[in-house]
Amino acid sequence: MGLLNRIFNITQAAANELLDKLEDPAMMLGQYVRGMQDEIANAQQELFKQEAMIKGLQQQASEAAVMAEHSETKALDAMRAGNEATAREALTAKLHYTDKVQEYSQWIEKAKLTIAELTQRLEKARAELPLLLKKREELLARIQQTAAKSRSGMPSFSVGRASLEGGSASRGFQRIEEKIAQWEAHVAMSRQPYGAGYSDSYGASPAAGTTGIPAKDALINEQMEQLRRKLPTE
Repeated sequence: MGLLNRIFNITQAAANELLDKLEDPAMMLGQYVRGMQDEIANAQQELFKQEAMIKGLQQQASEAAVMAEHSETKALDAMRAGNEATAREALTAKLHYTDKVQEYSQWIEKAKLTIAELTQRLEKARAELPLLLKKREELLARIQQTAAKSRSGMPSFSVGRASLEGGSASRGFQRIEEKIAQWEAHVAMSRQPYGAGYSDSYGASPAAGTTGIPAKDALINEQMEQLRRKLPTE
C-alpha cells in the first residue's frame, strides 16, 4: 500500500496546489454571463449608431448630388451668357459636390458592412446567452454537489480574464467545466478506500491466507510445511 499512498499524496498535493491558485467559480460564471449581456447591449447600441449614421450620410449625399446638378446648370447658363469665368467656377463647385457624393457613398458602404457584422454578432450572442444561462445552473449544481462530498471548502477556478468578445464566454465556461471535472475526480479519489478494487488477475479477490501471487504463495506453503515437520508428533 506504500506506493498507493505515495501516488495519492502526490496527486492530492498537486490538486491542492491547483485549487489554491483558483478563483470563485460561481463569481466567474456570473462575470461571463454579465460580460455577454454587456456585449449584446453594446453591440445593439453601436448598431443603432451605425443605422443613424447611414441615414445622415444618405441625406448629405442627396444634398451634395442636388448641389452638383445645380452647379452644372449654373455653368451651362454662364456659358450661354458668354461668361466663361463664372462657368469655370460653377464646374469647380460641381466637381467638389460630386466628390462629396462619392465620399459619402463609400462611408455608407462601410457602415453597411459594420451593420452586417454587428447583426451577425448579435444573433450569435442572443442565441448563445440562454444556453450559457442553462449551463451556468448545471455547473453551479455540480459545484454544490461536489462541495458537499468534499472534506474541504469549495475551491475556486482560475480561467483568466480575457475579453468576452468572439465567444470567449463559452471558452471560459468550458475551462471552468474542465476544472470542475478535475475537482470531482479528486474528491472521488479521496473518498475511495485504498484497498477498493484490489483483485487478482482473474478479477476475484484472493482467497483468505493467500497473497494472490502464485510464486509467493508457493514459498509460503513451503515454509508452512517446514514448520509442520518441527511440530511434535503424537
